Amino acid sequence: MAANRMLVFFARHKVAGNLLMALMILFGLLGLTQLNRQLMPDFTLEQIQIDITWPGASTQDIESNVIEPMEREFMLLDNLDRVYATSFEGRAVVQLDFDYGSNMAKALTDVQSSVARVATFPQEMERPIVRLLTPTEVICNIEISGPFTESALKAYAWEIRNALLQRGVSSIRMSGLRKSELRVEVPAETLRRLDLTLDEIAQRIARSSLDLPGGTLDTDRISRQIRSERRARTAGELGELEVLSNESGERLQLKDIARIHETAADGEVERRVGEHASINMNVRRSRGVDSMLAQQGVESYLDEFRATAPASLKVELFDVFADQVTQRVNMLLVNGAGGLLLVLAVLYVFLGGRPAFWVAIGIPISFLAAMAGMAAIGLSLNMISMFALIMGIGIIVDDAIVVSEHAGTLYNSGVPGGEAAERAARVMFPPVLAASLTTLAAFLPILLVQEEVGSVVKELPLTLGFVIAASLVECFLVLPMHLRTALTKQGKPAPWRIRFDEGFARFRQGAFTRMLQTALRQRYASVTTAVCLFLLSITMMATGRLGFDFFPAPESDLVFANFSFTPGAPRRESEIMVAELGRSSRAAERSLGYAPGELIYFGVGSVATRDPGVGNAPLEVSADHLGVYTIELAPGDTREVRNEAFIEAWKREITRSPGVEKLIFFSRQVAGPPGNDVELSLSGASLEDMKAAAVYAAGWLSAVPGVDSVDDDLPRGKQEVLLEITPAGEAMGFSAAEVARQVRNAYEGALADRVPRDEEELRVLVKLPEAGPGEAGLRSLYLRSRSGVEAPLTEVVDLRQRVGFSQIRRTDGVRQVTVSADINPTMTTSGQVIRAMQEQGVMRTIREQYGVAINFLGRAEQQQMALEDFQMAAMVALGSIYIVLAWVFARYAMPLVVMSVIPFGLVGAILGHLAFGFNLSMFSLVALLGLAGVLVNDSIILVSAVQRHRDEGEPLMDALLHGAQERLRPVLMTSMTTIVGVTPILFEGSLQAQLVQPLAITLVFGLALAPPLVLVYVPCVMAIGGDLSRWSRVRRARRQPDARPASLTG
Repeated sequence: MAANRMLVFFARHKVAGNLLMALMILFGLLGLTQLNRQLMPDFTLEQIQIDITWPGASTQDIESNVIEPMEREFMLLDNLDRVYATSFEGRAVVQLDFDYGSNMAKALTDVQSSVARVATFPQEMERPIVRLLTPTEVICNIEISGPFTESALKAYAWEIRNALLQRGVSSIRMSGLRKSELRVEVPAETLRRLDLTLDEIAQRIARSSLDLPGGTLDTDRISRQIRSERRARTAGELGELEVLSNESGERLQLKDIARIHETAADGEVERRVGEHASINMNVRRSRGVDSMLAQQGVESYLDEFRATAPASLKVELFDVFADQVTQRVNMLLVNGAGGLLLVLAVLYVFLGGRPAFWVAIGIPISFLAAMAGMAAIGLSLNMISMFALIMGIGIIVDDAIVVSEHAGTLYNSGVPGGEAAERAARVMFPPVLAASLTTLAAFLPILLVQEEVGSVVKELPLTLGFVIAASLVECFLVLPMHLRTALTKQGKPAPWRIRFDEGFARFRQGAFTRMLQTALRQRYASVTTAVCLFLLSITMMATGRLGFDFFPAPESDLVFANFSFTPGAPRRESEIMVAELGRSSRAAERSLGYAPGELIYFGVGSVATRDPGVGNAPLEVSADHLGVYTIELAPGDTREVRNEAFIEAWKREITRSPGVEKLIFFSRQVAGPPGNDVELSLSGASLEDMKAAAVYAAGWLSAVPGVDSVDDDLPRGKQEVLLEITPAGEAMGFSAAEVARQVRNAYEGALADRVPRDEEELRVLVKLPEAGPGEAGLRSLYLRSRSGVEAPLTEVVDLRQRVGFSQIRRTDGVRQVTVSADINPTMTTSGQVIRAMQEQGVMRTIREQYGVAINFLGRAEQQQMALEDFQMAAMVALGSIYIVLAWVFARYAMPLVVMSVIPFGLVGAILGHLAFGFNLSMFSLVALLGLAGVLVNDSIILVSAVQRHRDEGEPLMDALLHGAQERLRPVLMTSMTTIVGVTPILFEGSLQAQLVQPLAITLVFGLALAPPLVLVYVPCVMAIGGDLSRWSRVRRARRQPDARPASLTG
């Protein structure tokens, strides 16, 4: 065969193996320089967002006039999965989710065309902003504060932003950078005296404030640009604009009739660190950017900036995400190095010095070659891929152990070293290749898991695929050449090795043989015992003794407190509450026994916004009655106080301001798919009924131990004043549109101009003075019809009041309310909470009493989709393993014997999770697929040895006994090397390890059962198969005497 000739060529050639090894190292080092370091794998977002502003519009107006017309257009889009729309006061946000793998460039063009086709948008609405959402990862947050004016802080913030973008930072999102406005406030009496409206003054400002090119003036010698430039960019320049004039030359300037001043726009987000205003810069990296290098660049620039900035200007870093990357990468590197040392120790004990060295040297060589492949397809070094590399330690040495152990056995039986290495490579190539194929068959179907979960775990099978391929190349094309010399130069064994080998031989021929003989004699009882253990494990899962936590994430260092007053509450109330949250957090720090700054590293308050960690409100939503206080605690590994304990202390210290409707404390998850632990979706009824159902569901959830941060996304809004034009108003020449426009101009302002200045755009608004608003001011407001008739508002319209909602969410054109909650994983799981809601009749009560439809979204929905994909992946994996085994053994029944060990890996995994206090998770299921491949690999080698003994004429029982004795050493070695390779992660105390510890638990405890399963259970099953075969032959023999006389007489 060509494969055998290649194996012999590389085993005999003096330099071919070393040259191939050098090539693998060279490409690996090159690939290593191209791999980015980051926390989690990159993923794509098939999402498009549309943002529309309509100042002054109510939530219901936004829904009916903006969102609903767009939804009708979106029905024609291809590959559209879902449409999420949210209407706020004066704003609409629509998110379109497309099918996984859609062509998003085409989708963006289609969405822009659909929005452009809507012809019924209100005239006052601003231009829709349509953008493709791209996944980015936080690098860090920069907070700039100090005793400076707002304009000075803005200047410093823009300077830092521009410099970081020039140095390669992907994007920076800024908060607390309040937009400025130029306001022209004209009293109502002045308007009536001059017979003007706010809209007319705005139009005159727009006509007078110009900056337009006038063409080119060409002469014989020179060309000149003609330009008309009289644009007012400041309050003083606006005041010089002419409003009225007469033929005598008298002029009335804007400053004569109006108060003109620059101020911050209403409802803008304001941040404070201590007593000073601050601006936040959220620095992010895009796909393909190394997190750690990006963070180093940010810190380097900030050191330069601080050296020249005023000493009172504070530029502070917090939520440094790159630090988490560094911590987790270092954690995996340290534990990987520890596992490698343990693997080397096991190899040295079983194989001796020289063979162990060349087996071990295959680990870094295979790793480097795998990294070359990872870089070639755009993978990165992250938590998932690095754990896959650690898992690969066992896979790499398993292949090499089988070859080197067989070569050592041949050499000890008198075969020369060179021939022993060649024969070992040739004999072991088919079963090792089959074992590698089964491992690939177990892992690669994980790629069938899609959506966000699939994006996170996909790098595990891909990385392991490269590791397995590199291991095969190193094991059969590089290792045999080195074994030729290692075996011949091994020298006389040390005394301890002689004693170890003699002791192991006595164990194999004595205790192990007696145990296996007993098990074979009691084979039915042995198999029944194994089956009972499996059923007991399944029962423990079914009865809830072992929970399922879909995607556990390590504890974050960030803690938040969201609050909201009654809509319409003055901004000053929110500012007071933010200050109280800051005071109480410091009091909580002292109550827990910490000095100032020991537990709380950083704190910042924000007014007119909330953090989206709870619920589904976008971060950009702003309203004066909202606020949030953000705290960064000391790193989790350096403090004894956990987030839950700090939050409880914070709650005890706080003095709740009167009028606070909601106060929610929570910590943000740092990994995994989006969504809350529990998200209950209500739809199919009126807003009032859905609100009542949401209150009922939230009340039930709040009473469940371990459930906190309960909220719904249908908050009550401001009290609305509805204007309905009367017949008398219509008779005076007023129209509903004209009335609405004049009232809007009075309260929101008539837009006169947009003036670019520095890095921002100033709006010039003409409106009534601030004293005008209020119900009394509204009733005294005068309107003027197109015919010049002036009348008080109350003579033109009827006023009535109602209370609406400040936010309305829709999914696929249907109104929807979401009740969300977070879960404390030390007390319960989302699955247990959902199951309790169903068993206790909460779902039925909501359906029957409130008439709403109920669905679970968020992580529950992600979990359902991921488990469905996992079931498909498991079926594909099992089918692929069977096909490989049927090809290897050339039989249909033998693969079933080998695969019968797969379910028992679950026994070890369940026992391990119970022992360490972990719930099963998605990572546990992924590891179970990999464990199936490893168990099958050992079984393949055993069954191959048994078949070889059978082919030599041995009876079945002797072949089973001799095959198990022969494979005892390599099975123990392969299991032990894989176990010790990941054991350091199992006992890692860092919080950063919690994400991958379920993988380690499944592998360690599952492989701990591998030797008894492979060396005892499989022989017993094969012996039972022999019994069935004999029983079948006996039955056929008993029938033959009856059939033979009939044929003879015939």
